[in-house]
Amino acid sequence: MLTTHPAIHEILSAQTSAGAFTAQVHLGHRTEQDANACVTGLVLRGLRPLLERADPASPLLEARERALDFLESCASPTQPGAFRFWPPNAQPSWIEDLPDDADDTAICALELVRYERRPAEFLRTVACRVLVKHTLRNLDPLSPEWLRRGVFVTWLRDEPRPNLVDCCVNANVAALFASADFRHLPGYADACAMIDHAVRWAGDSRLRAQCISPFYPHPAELLYAVEHAVSCGVPELQPALSLLRARARPGESECLDDRPVCSGAYGRVFWTSPALHAARHLAETFGVQTQP
Repeated sequence: MLTTHPAIHEILSAQTSAGAFTAQVHLGHRTEQDANACVTGLVLRGLRPLLERADPASPLLEARERALDFLESCASPTQPGAFRFWPPNAQPSWIEDLPDDADDTAICALELVRYERRPAEFLRTVACRVLVKHTLRNLDPLSPEWLRRGVFVTWLRDEPRPNLVDCCVNANVAALFASADFRHLPGYADACAMIDHAVRWAGDSRLRAQCISPFYPHPAELLYAVEHAVSCGVPELQPALSLLRARARPGESECLDDRPVCSGAYGRVFWTSPALHAARHLAETFGVQTQP
């Protein structure tokens, strides 16, 4: 029975009173519990095939509603339609104040619309009024060959500070644009072309894979993000998805609970989440998703 599967208990036990699914943030010399929009949204994404066919009495449905409450709490207080990694005024003391970002905006907006917390039109608002305004305008001559103008930058801010480009982030944004039926908007085609080029450029190199997704240090996360984008109606990424699947190593000996989910730039600080891996494993166990 699905309701008695051990992974269900692990997922539910990882949910905080505020609705977030906890993660562990690794700060070099210490590890702390953390609750953020990225991991919570990805857990919901991983559970989606099960949530859509869950019995009305399933505890997963109550957990979903509480998780959506948490995602709502991560909405930007200054930029309507944008979201950030933590709720405003709930950011840990060990890091500087982070701005709104394209990744959490795309992840949160899609989950909130999927489960009717926001109307479908909300995705168009997010695409037109938030994301399309934050693309890479200038390209340094020393930039890697896969990078290109017009793709989506990570931080939703205008001041001239470093703003990295991440292929996982761009895949999540492309998924939102496709879900909004806005594939014609500026940035979408550039993002898809960049991801395709970057995946080919990275090849089997773990180091290059980290370069193309500096906020997602493990290459499996790019596979998940591209797989999700294709399922949302991004056919341009099907060739990249085929390559990523061919390179995946299901038998690779590693503890999934210790595998990084996301990170600060280039992995100096990173997050792990047994709850996320449990959600993905649960979907795989019941035959609705492939585990890379």
